[in-house]
Amino acid sequence: MIPESPTRGSTVNARQFSSGRPAVVLLVLVALVAGAGCHQSPLFAPTGATITLSSSALILPLNGTAQITATVVESGGSAVSNGTTVTFTTTLGSFVSNTATTNAGRAVVTFNAGTQSGTATVTAFSGSVGTSGGTGTTATSLSITIGSAAVSNVLVTASPASVSQLGTIPSTITATVVDANNNGIPGATVLFSTDQGSLSAVTATTNAGGQATTQLTTSQAATVTATVGAKSGTVKISVYAAPTIAITAPTSPTALVASNFTLTVTPGTGAAAISDVTVNFGDATAPVDLGAVSGSIGVSHAYANPGQYTFTVTVKDGSGQTVSASTPVVVYAAIPFTLSVTASPSTAASNVTLVVFTATPNAGAPAILNYSWDFGNGNKAQTSVPFVSYTYPAVPNGTPSQQLLVSVTATGADGRVGYGSVAITVTQ
Repeated sequence: MIPESPTRGSTVNARQFSSGRPAVVLLVLVALVAGAGCHQSPLFAPTGATITLSSSALILPLNGTAQITATVVESGGSAVSNGTTVTFTTTLGSFVSNTATTNAGRAVVTFNAGTQSGTATVTAFSGSVGTSGGTGTTATSLSITIGSAAVSNVLVTASPASVSQLGTIPSTITATVVDANNNGIPGATVLFSTDQGSLSAVTATTNAGGQATTQLTTSQAATVTATVGAKSGTVKISVYAAPTIAITAPTSPTALVASNFTLTVTPGTGAAAISDVTVNFGDATAPVDLGAVSGSIGVSHAYANPGQYTFTVTVKDGSGQTVSASTPVVVYAAIPFTLSVTASPSTAASNVTLVVFTATPNAGAPAILNYSWDFGNGNKAQTSVPFVSYTYPAVPNGTPSQQLLVSVTATGADGRVGYGSVAITVTQ
């Protein structure tokens, strides 16, 4: 009896096919054929389609990125099927991936500018359809300018534009690198050079605003050049003169006597006015601030002790310049002055005669502050006037007569001291 064939919905008994191995082999072959049909070939644009390229940026700094879009349309104007494969090429830089598939007729890749300046020519193709040609297509391409190749101008400024001839005030040099649309170009390497002075940096990279800076230090007028690729710009920096100081010191000054110095302070040509003058006498006294003065200035000072000192003048101006000048000063010991002393009368009877003593300072003596008198018998007196009256009470030592030496010490207003004396005879 021949077994019945299984019907839809029936349960197949394995023993019914125990002798039917050809059917198993047939099922396996069918499965293999079905599996092979799942591996489809890439989908490309049909003949007559057009690829148009666009970029999110046509000017890029070094290592900059942009999104490149290929718009693929069929000859009738409709978008190609989703999943159409587009391959991108470039003459400079690279792609994160050089292939992409379309979605609504657009395929997008990321372009990386890399580290070399120049112009990248980007093309794309899909099968036989491409921007570089192809059957029934119009050839198009996209150019992206990279790095210094995009530079249209280099603008250079200096702040301040004029500096001190002392070389102590630097000027900040700023190079602004722009493209044809006057937009700053970031990431551009700027080379700086100068014909005078020195630069803190000879190369710099522009920031997000397209600016790069360095500092110039110079004591002479200078021209600074900033170069990016084939483009360059320059700026001139001028210098202004420093203040000058002349010092006239006193001749043979002596201790305790006021000595006069003369200063001549002149602002520098092209510089700001004098803002401060300070004098240091070189001794233990504090410096004297004369303020914002210029021209001829007189300064007086009395040194307390003899010796060699350094007299220094420091001048500042509104431009920020500071200059100093010094001169040595040799101070001699104070010269005592003398007093001519008289006694009237020169012989005095004890307890009877009133003697008037007079002290006269010699020429060149200072104004006298006080006089100290020693009458020679142990008695003393002090006056502010150059004379004093005195009666001797007795002859010293009980002798009939004795000659005594009367001495006077005078203190001058300049601190000097003068001396003088006179002899007097005292009798009983």
